[in-house]
Amino acid sequence: MVAPLDQAAPHATLEQDQRDAATATENSGRDHGAADIADADPGEAICAPGSAPSVTSRISVQKVCSLVGKFNKFKRDLVEEIGFGGMLGIKMLAKLNLKFSAWLMERVEVESSTLKIDEQRVLQIQDHDVQKVFSLPCGTRSICPDTTEPSAACKEFMRASAYLSKGAHSLKAAEAYLLRDDINADSSKVQIDCFKIAFVIFVVGHLLAPSTKHDYITIDFWAALNDISQIKEFNWCAYVLEHLNRAVGKLKTDIRNRNITVHLVGCHLFLQVFYLDNLDLGPLSKTKDHLPRISLFDYESVKKMIEVITSNVDGDTSFAGASFRRAQDVCYSRVHYESHTHRADVASDLPHHAPGFVGTKHQHNPVTPMLRSSFTETGQEDFSNHLRLKYPSLFDHHSGSAPRQANSNSLQEK
Repeated sequence: MVAPLDQAAPHATLEQDQRDAATATENSGRDHGAADIADADPGEAICAPGSAPSVTSRISVQKVCSLVGKFNKFKRDLVEEIGFGGMLGIKMLAKLNLKFSAWLMERVEVESSTLKIDEQRVLQIQDHDVQKVFSLPCGTRSICPDTTEPSAACKEFMRASAYLSKGAHSLKAAEAYLLRDDINADSSKVQIDCFKIAFVIFVVGHLLAPSTKHDYITIDFWAALNDISQIKEFNWCAYVLEHLNRAVGKLKTDIRNRNITVHLVGCHLFLQVFYLDNLDLGPLSKTKDHLPRISLFDYESVKKMIEVITSNVDGDTSFAGASFRRAQDVCYSRVHYESHTHRADVASDLPHHAPGFVGTKHQHNPVTPMLRSSFTETGQEDFSNHLRLKYPSLFDHHSGSAPRQANSNSLQEK
């Protein structure tokens, strides 16, 4: 199906994306890389003292897997040609543990680009780590908003997406184009390029840099799509990390402001895979010789790995119940690798914890994990009272204040 030529001019969409990208870049400097706060729902309610925020995320592995599962060999080859073949091997993850994601994101230090579990367990996060997880292009060219004249393929995709849905920023429009039956060996070069453009928009919007908005993506990477033949020359791994850093800043701001709902944006799935892959989990650990790493992580294995590291220390839920693997046993470069020997009673220096994402006050190594089933009988009131004593700054100091709901379900159906 070909879009009529009298559709709205593509420059309107491109200019809007450039304005959105400029706003996001300006806001990214706040709070050490905070995400665009304008993405949050207006009039965000404030979380009552003592209650845990609900956690949501629009990241959807399920949508990516469902889509690529419908591709024939020709379409899969087109994805391989642009260097995004790692997306084809992702396993179906029907649910993500969002509480685990929030716990990890709290421990990302943007300025040093590290994941700091405690003083002894610190992992450097680099572009090449993203490449090993997703097998994305990690070229020498930076991705930034561009004001150059869009290519013929970009213009055609904008026209087609305006006809198929709500424009180029619509993820449904990208999906509709990707599922077209007339994309085959007889298609024109412009149609083939449009398919590749649509695929990048789809996976960025649903997986690599999702926002808080439904079916919407701010395309701040038009420059990298203008010449499809050069798409591998851009550093898509750095792009993913940049948006993840903004997401970390946004999460910390939301928690500090005690928002009633915390929206996780950015690719927090990368943090889950990267962290679990660096842990010594015995037979659950993945062999280091296979790339991309994401293809090794199916729903059941991820669930078991999280269960093993989940512990209850002094009433706090922690995911720190395992040591790091030896440097020679992982495929990542251990720039900041530390010894397995840890000090006991290392305090976590995270001053802005909110109920539901609390840090572990005392961490011992090794930790004998307590699975969730072993402490689910602890009541909400007990947990809230514990937090009231441990984190008094998060509570009102008026006497008689009743404990509110202490936790919320953090498994988001995708």
